Amino acid sequence: MKFKNQFEKSIYEIARDVFGSENTQIDHNKVIQIEDKTAKSAISFAGPPKKEVDVLSVTISNQLKIQLLVSCKDFGKSKAEPAHVQEWCAVVNTMNKHSVDSKYIGIVISSSGFSSGCEGWATSENVGLIPPLKGINMSYSQEQVLSMFKRTCIAISRRLKFPFGDILEAPNFYDFCYTITNDYEGFVGSDTSSRYKHISKGWKSNFSELVNSIVGKRITNLSYGEARFQILLEDGISLMFSGGEIEFGESTDGLPELSEIPNCTKNLENHSISFNDVTKLVVGSTISSAADFQDYIELGINGKLNLALIPPNRIHLMIFNEIG
Repeated sequence: MKFKNQFEKSIYEIARDVFGSENTQIDHNKVIQIEDKTAKSAISFAGPPKKEVDVLSVTISNQLKIQLLVSCKDFGKSKAEPAHVQEWCAVVNTMNKHSVDSKYIGIVISSSGFSSGCEGWATSENVGLIPPLKGINMSYSQEQVLSMFKRTCIAISRRLKFPFGDILEAPNFYDFCYTITNDYEGFVGSDTSSRYKHISKGWKSNFSELVNSIVGKRITNLSYGEARFQILLEDGISLMFSGGEIEFGESTDGLPELSEIPNCTKNLENHSISFNDVTKLVVGSTISSAADFQDYIELGINGKLNLALIPPNRIHLMIFNEIG
């Protein structure tokens, strides 16, 4: 398979890893075949001037007949312009207009962000933008943009397990992508020089290193005491959180035993749950994602629940199979 650049290749590989290679393909100068109500038709999305599209297409679900169309824009230091977003809005809208059963959602992902005016097109036509477009002129690294795309792909696959008709209506899919990625502003814009500490190496760290250290690790113990949460992971990795400081890494000197009981709640209704039941749900499971919301941190557990550690003494669970 040929790629125009490394950025496009990375986007393809992320989609392939999340949705499967049999469901993911990338085409250049594509004349897209669509389903028409009376006969098969070919749409080239001509200009003027005539311009066929480069598209990463993903079959998210054969059963639900949901397709994701992604436009990759890598312009070096230049941002994507409104015309690029407008073009993709036309592609997605045309596909939905002529399809019989399939539903199409679209994303434009730009390695260097978007210029002013793109948000208006994206919100009105329900196309997602990665990275998120904000009033503040934020600058993201290409690595962060790729990480946003992966997070969004995973979130889409999970969102479709619930009733999803609402996200097909503008601007709900745009808002969904925005919500999934907008917390990167906090990571990029905040001073994390004293917030993150790598225990075993004794240096000041950052959110990215935290994620690389704990995601994919199995939880072996969860405890609380002295206004501090403590999670032990396989391979001798630990995570400790006390609000203003996040410490993680291999613990060479051993950790204090904590035996206090935090307040534990679950789901949107904030129903009470015992700390013992919390530990039964998370111990033995694997951390699949992490987020730092400054006031608290949240860990995805096996893709089945979210564990929020909220200082000074509260734990909250969102258990997906109990929601809705």
